[in-house]
Formats: sequence, structure tokens, C-alpha cells
Amino acid sequence: AEQSERDNMAEAADAPPVVAEDAAAAPAADTADATAAAANSVSLVEAAKAVGLTKLLFVRHASSHKMRDGAASRADAPHDWKFDDQMRCLTDKGWEQCEAASEWFNAMNMRAILSSPARRATDTAMGMQKQIETEGKQADVLYLRLVESAHPAGMSEVCEAAFETRGYGPLRSFHDTEDMKAAFSDYGEIVCGGMLAQLQGPGLSEATDGECLALFGHAVFLNAIALQVALGAGAAEGEVEKVLDMDLGETQGIVIELSDGSITHMKVEDAPIEA
Repeated sequence: AEQSERDNMAEAADAPPVVAEDAAAAPAADTADATAAAANSVSLVEAAKAVGLTKLLFVRHASSHKMRDGAASRADAPHDWKFDDQMRCLTDKGWEQCEAASEWFNAMNMRAILSSPARRATDTAMGMQKQIETEGKQADVLYLRLVESAHPAGMSEVCEAAFETRGYGPLRSFHDTEDMKAAFSDYGEIVCGGMLAQLQGPGLSEATDGECLALFGHAVFLNAIALQVALGAGAAEGEVEKVLDMDLGETQGIVIELSDGSITHMKVEDAPIEA
């Protein structure tokens, strides 16, 4: 029964009525207009506040399987590699992590969920938003919309190469050169543009219930997006330092208060932090 429930959630994550494609998927960060992109985070913060949102949440996906045997390499066949990477599913441990993290996630008065198109991200979103229905209360449905750029493959060669060689770690460790710092900043702004397009798109722009909008994504790339949002919200230096130094574990989140850019690290209490 448990496996059947997981299969149903996985199918729901892929179903067309649930998932709406990002209608304004951004171009690669290496070729994007950096001047225009620089305003995306500020515009996102302003637009979110204008429709009554008070928080943005960035959640790292749960534990997932490695690339399949025989998968393409990023260097030789980047498009095939991107497809193979997006098809990675959650492990049993990952589903258990979703179950545990659903407690803090469902206490956040969510309005809607955005996600990377990678299956491990959408499955995590579906698993963590687990709703309970009773005879007197029907669970609200949080529709899942995709932000294509939230999956970093093909977005920035500088960022991808750095992550491929360095692996997991806090964003600060990827800021040791000006080129890398600029590349991660540009990437964050591109994703903010994708989030803004969804926020202003059909359906979500008319929604009024809930005060938080979530984005499910990937490791240090989430920190890069969160940093731009925090700066756009006027975060103090100490809050910026938190984002730079936070090594986000699986199913852990970064909450940003839009009023002042303050940061909260969301996680299951007393759970070990994993890379």
C-alpha cells in the first residue's frame, strides 16, 4: 500500500492537470541579458508582496538514485545527460525524508508550489505537501508549476563545471573568484525571472489563500537563488552571511521574509544534516 501511494504521488507529479510548464523559460545564464536579469529578484519580491505573500521558501529535494548505468556524460552529450539527470527518482530513504519534513512544510500556510522539472524535485514537492482529509475538511490542492531554469543543467557552464568538480558545499565556497560569484548571481536572477513569470501567470496571479510560495530545487543552486531574493528584499549583512554559509541538507529549506530579507533554516528537528 505504501509503494502504491508513492507511485500515485509520482504519477501525480507528471500529470498535465497538475503540472503547468513555465511559459517563460529563461535563456541560458551565459547568454542572457545580464542587465535585464539583474532586476528580476527585486521585481519578484515586489510582485510577491503586492499579492499578499510574506515569505518565499526554497527546498532541496530528497535523497535520490544516482544516474542510470550507461547514462550520457555531460561533456559528450549535454542534452541527453540533462534528460537522464531529470529522470532520477527518489530512493526509499528519500520518501521517508519527505514524510518527516512534511510536518514543518505543511505548517507554513502555503499558497502554491514551484519546482525544478527534475523528477526528484517534483516527487519531493508532492511527498512533502501530503495533505490529510477528514469528513469535515477537504484538503486544499496545491498545484505544482515548473520553473525550467531551476534545473541548472545547460544554464551556466561556469556554475555546472564548478559543481561537477567541487561537489556539495555552501555557496561561499563557490564565490572564491569574481567570475564564479558573478555566474551564480546571474543564474539566481534568471530563476527569479522564471518564478516571477509563474507568479504573474494564469491561476496563480488570482490566488489569495496562503502567504508562502515554495520552490523545490537543487543543492547550492538554491542558495544562489535565495541569495538574490534576500538581497532584493533588503537583507542585512548577517542574513546574507547565513545564506552564503548554509549547507542545505535534503528536504531542508531556506525561508526568506519579504519584509526585511531575514532568513530561517527549515529542517526536521534533531535530524542529521546530510550533504
